[in-house]
Amino acid sequence: MQISDVYIYGNKYRLKTDMDSETVASIANFVDKKMREMQDSMNVLTTSKIAVMAAFDIAAEYLILKKDIDKSIDKISEIENKIDSILKG
Repeated sequence: MQISDVYIYGNKYRLKTDMDSETVASIANFVDKKMREMQDSMNVLTTSKIAVMAAFDIAAEYLILKKDIDKSIDKISEIENKIDSILKG
């Protein structure tokens, strides 16, 4: 475990993680960017509301991508099964 200091939306956070510092910084920058996008696009006044809206947006993106990946995995399995049946004759 290592400790990484990051800044998100003007606040410093000390994180204890197994991830390398570049990955941690990249994640922190992503979250910071999302929060600033929420601030710019909405008339939200509190940091906590901005954080919740950013978390919601990030979760929505994640779930959409996960659904797409699951569909791709299913499609790959179908193709593998077809190939297996062709090869078995």
